[in-house]
Amino acid sequence: MTHRRIRRALAAVAGLAVVVPAVAVGTTTAAYVDRAEAVTEVFRSPTTRFVPQQTFLAGTATALQDDGTVAVWGYRGGGLAGTGVATVDSAAPVSLVTLPSDGHPDGARRAVKLAGVSLDNYFAADAAYTGLAALSDDGRVYTWGGNQTVHVMGRTGGAVPFTKPGQVAIPGTVVDLVSSASVFMALTSTGDLYTWGYPQARGVTGQGSLTASSATPARILTGVHSIGAGVWNGWAVRGNTVAGDPSTGVLWWGWANSAASYAGSPSGDDVQVSHGTPTQSVALSQHTTSGCEAVGVVAGSPQDTCGIRSLTGHYYGSQAVLADGTLLTWGNHVEWGTARADGGLVANNRPTAVTLAPGVTAVQVAATEDYVLVRGSDSLVYVWGRYSYAWGPHPTTGATSAANIRVPTRIAALGPVEHVVGFGYSGAALRGDGTIVLWGGTTQGGSHNTYHLVRDGFASPRPSAATSHGLTELVMPGTERAAA
Repeated sequence: MTHRRIRRALAAVAGLAVVVPAVAVGTTTAAYVDRAEAVTEVFRSPTTRFVPQQTFLAGTATALQDDGTVAVWGYRGGGLAGTGVATVDSAAPVSLVTLPSDGHPDGARRAVKLAGVSLDNYFAADAAYTGLAALSDDGRVYTWGGNQTVHVMGRTGGAVPFTKPGQVAIPGTVVDLVSSASVFMALTSTGDLYTWGYPQARGVTGQGSLTASSATPARILTGVHSIGAGVWNGWAVRGNTVAGDPSTGVLWWGWANSAASYAGSPSGDDVQVSHGTPTQSVALSQHTTSGCEAVGVVAGSPQDTCGIRSLTGHYYGSQAVLADGTLLTWGNHVEWGTARADGGLVANNRPTAVTLAPGVTAVQVAATEDYVLVRGSDSLVYVWGRYSYAWGPHPTTGATSAANIRVPTRIAALGPVEHVVGFGYSGAALRGDGTIVLWGGTTQGGSHNTYHLVRDGFASPRPSAATSHGLTELVMPGTERAAA
C-alpha cells in the first residue's frame, strides 16, 4: 500500500482528525500531557468537536476531540483515565489525555479511533479484563487501563505503566482497530491482521485454538481487506470470494451457539461449534464476490468497495450492512436479537434482510450489550432489542424504558444525528451542533447510573447516580452548542 493510500485509510478512521504521512513504528517514550488539569488550553471555540467512540467497555464512556485528544468519563479505575492516575472518581470532571509525541513528524500524535474491552461487555471494574486501545494518525496502537493478566494490554508495563498510553508492537502501519469484548484486532496497510487479549476458551483470538493467547499481538491472517467484531468473535473479509477456495471471502472465528443461546452463531451458517481458527462463512461470502481485492481497507470507508461494508455483533445477535445499505441480522430471536419475526432456530441463525423504514437504508450500526442502534440514510436512529434487563431510551419520549422492542423502531425523541455508538448498556449520539446525547448508565443489569456514565456537563456529575437515564444532553466546552 502506498503512503497516499495509507493516509486515506487513516483519514477514513479519523473523520475530523488531521492526518499526516505514516512513519515506521519506533520506541515509545513517556512524552505525555495530562490534560485533566489543563482544560482551558484544549478548547478552540467554536471548532472543537468530541466524537463518541464505540467500545465494549461496560462502565466507561469515551470520545475523541478533533485535535486527537482522548476524553474519558464514567468508571476510571485501573488507569482507564490514561493520565497516570490509578483511580479517578466517577464524579470527577472528564479526563483528557494525549498520546505520546515521540517520533511523530509534527511533534503531536493524534488518536483517530478507540476500541475498548471489558469481559462480556458486562463486568465494568475488573482490571484483568478491561482496557482501552487507541489508533494514532500515524498508524500506531497504544493501550492503557487494565493489566496483562490475560494479555489485554498486549505489552509489558515496564517502560510505560498501564495507567498511561503505551505503544503496542505491531509491524507496519495500522489502519483499523476494533475489538470484541475481550480481544483487540488491528489491521495493517499491507493486509496483516493481528490479535491479542483473552480468548475465553472460545477461540476469540483466532490464534489457532480455543485457548490460544499471545502476550503480544499475533498475526492470524494476511491478505485481509477489512475487519469487524462481535462480543465473542471476529470477522475478516479476505479478498473476493473464489469458488472452491475456503480461505477467501468472509472468515469468522470465536464462540458459536444455536440461535436459542446468547448471540447464536457468528458464522451465519448455523455452525454451533466454536472455532479458534478463521473459517469461511458460506452465507456471508455470497456478498463478497467483487470489490474486496484491496487490502488494509477501513470497513465502510469511502475506499471500501466490497459487497459487505460492516460486520458487528451484540450479546444476542450479529449484523451486516451491504454495499447498497441492506441490513442483515441473525441470532437469538427469543432475546429480541434479530429485529424480525421468528423464523425457527435455523433461519434465525442465518443472515436475513430487515427493513428500518420504507426507503431508509442502514448507514451505521452500533451495538450495546442488549440492544442495537442503527443510523439510517435519513440520519435518524433506529433501535431494537432487550430493554427489560438494563433499560434503554423510549423511542417516542426519550425517557428510560424497560419495554423490549422486537423490530427496528425510530427513536423519534433523538432527532437527526451524525454518529451513534454503544458501550455496555449505554449509548451516545453526536448532533450537528456538537452536542453529545447520552442515555443509559446501567452496568450489570437493573436501573442505575453508578459510574456517572450519563452526565450533563464536562465537570458535572449530574444527573443522579441512583437510576438509569433517558436522553441527556452533554454540551462539551468549546463546541458550537457551548458557544451559542
